[in-house]
Amino acid sequence: MLEESTSIVHDVSVAAAVGRRALPHRLCTAFRQSLGAQRAALSLLPRLEHWQLLHATDEPALQGEAAQFTLADGPSVSAALEMRPVFVPDLRDYHCRTGPRLSEELPDVQHVLALPLYARHTPIGVICLYYAERTEVTDTHITHAQSAAGLALEALLRWRPVHASTGCHRPVWTTDTRAARWERIHQAAGYVAVREDCAVAEALAWLQAVSARDGLSLLDVADAVLQPSHTHREAAGLEGVLPRQAAG
Repeated sequence: MLEESTSIVHDVSVAAAVGRRALPHRLCTAFRQSLGAQRAALSLLPRLEHWQLLHATDEPALQGEAAQFTLADGPSVSAALEMRPVFVPDLRDYHCRTGPRLSEELPDVQHVLALPLYARHTPIGVICLYYAERTEVTDTHITHAQSAAGLALEALLRWRPVHASTGCHRPVWTTDTRAARWERIHQAAGYVAVREDCAVAEALAWLQAVSARDGLSLLDVADAVLQPSHTHREAAGLEGVLPRQAAG
């Protein structure tokens, strides 16, 4: 059940105060419970090509984040990079720019609420809440939730230098369900960016365009770039499609 909006800030502030090593877990739990969601995830996302999952309340929450970041699209990505809350009242109406609809990847999810974590004009991360049951989330709830996200960020900035693994720049996976997909896609984008002397975001957009044009998954396109043999590209339907330098 959704709590009174004013209690959201209180619950998160308590979780932030007692978090210590378990801070990401406590924050996800506080947001999930106070906002009436069934699951939650917390990610750092200072750049599109750099995603680190700090915590997911369960495997479906992890899969929800993986679905969004593998597509490089979704409420979490938009909220983090645009630094604004994103509420999707019906996931069936959310259209990704490339790939399948998120509702196909997350068939049991009704709503999604993504809360950005940012300082001034710099994106840092996102807290994403997944609703498997119909819940009335009002503008007031979202406003208070975003205030609570600010408190969560302050706690994370104090916590991370002491407790987080600063040497880990890849997602933390609990199973092999989608292991390494994000890393492979952005390895490919980075490869294209270096060889074509363009921004990583531009290279990723090119990968997405090829994916949409040829009806291939973004992962297949990335693998064709990372394994640029004639046989692999031909099997993936990418022969003659990759940029001249990147294919060489």
